[in-house]
Amino acid sequence: AVARGDLASDIYDDEDYPITDGLMRVLYTCTGCGMCSEICFRNRPLTANLAIREVLLKRGAKLPDPLPRIDADVDRLGNIFGAKKLPKSVEDLPNTGEDLYFAGCVARHQKPESIRATVAILQKAGIDIAYLADEEKCCGLIPGNDGNTAILENQAAKNIEAFKEAGVKRVIVSCAHCYKTLKVDYQLIAGELPFEVVHVAELFSKLIDEKRIHLTEPVKRKITYHDPCFLGRYCYVLEEPRNVLKSIPGVELIETEPSGKWSHCCGSGMKITSACYPEFTAAVTKKRLEQCKQAANTVVTACTTCYQHMDRAARKEDMDLEIYDLPILVAKAMGL
Repeated sequence: AVARGDLASDIYDDEDYPITDGLMRVLYTCTGCGMCSEICFRNRPLTANLAIREVLLKRGAKLPDPLPRIDADVDRLGNIFGAKKLPKSVEDLPNTGEDLYFAGCVARHQKPESIRATVAILQKAGIDIAYLADEEKCCGLIPGNDGNTAILENQAAKNIEAFKEAGVKRVIVSCAHCYKTLKVDYQLIAGELPFEVVHVAELFSKLIDEKRIHLTEPVKRKITYHDPCFLGRYCYVLEEPRNVLKSIPGVELIETEPSGKWSHCCGSGMKITSACYPEFTAAVTKKRLEQCKQAANTVVTACTTCYQHMDRAARKEDMDLEIYDLPILVAKAMGL
């Protein structure tokens, strides 16, 4: 058996390394969870695995389906679903302002309840929130991690310019994938950003401490929290979502094992693995849901993508689990 990091080194050193379907499957069933680089922090094997994808594309490799279509849709239409018209989520929000909510593709197209909950919470806290709505463009996560990094760079340029034109000083994000992309990747591409990027878990925790969010409605449940890879392991936002949950009256927070920095992936795999190898993803997701169920029947996460992915899998597997995105539970506890 050869580790993916070692395999990446072998491919890089051998320009004639055979590009087979099996090789592409090995490289693209890596979910990008980041666990390998956390264990082997010095060598960062995940970096090698993602970099070799770019090398293979330059050598003429064909991306596994449906990634070519997704990348083209991001580049041409600004979303991962190929939609020419976006569904309405919230009405009458300005598209300029210092505080901008960046919803992300999954919330805009599949989980609009997360958008409505987030906006309602922020407005109740006295924040004048702006939202680009139809003008919001995909962050570029998928092409940036499947090897088409030029598309990510293009999306970064478009979004940064849009934020500047809107007068944004703070971008508020609820999807952990978008959060890491905007906060970390954009800075690597464009240098120091003229705006702050904050995740809703960080902001909610701060607003609760400042007494600007009032959690008045008890939620009498045993709850376990699933750490999104891109929020916990990549960006070390670990305590803030737990502080929020512990502040909700009636909640008994029970940790899933493993959790925190060592939490297992939900299986989405940056939406890359789940798109290309759904049977592989289903097994990873089922294992994570079973781990959560050992702790509690209500699972809360702080990533719209994890929420959508785990919620769909729990329903498909007919598991006795309720899955919540953090803003939805907070809105419930606020009586919104």
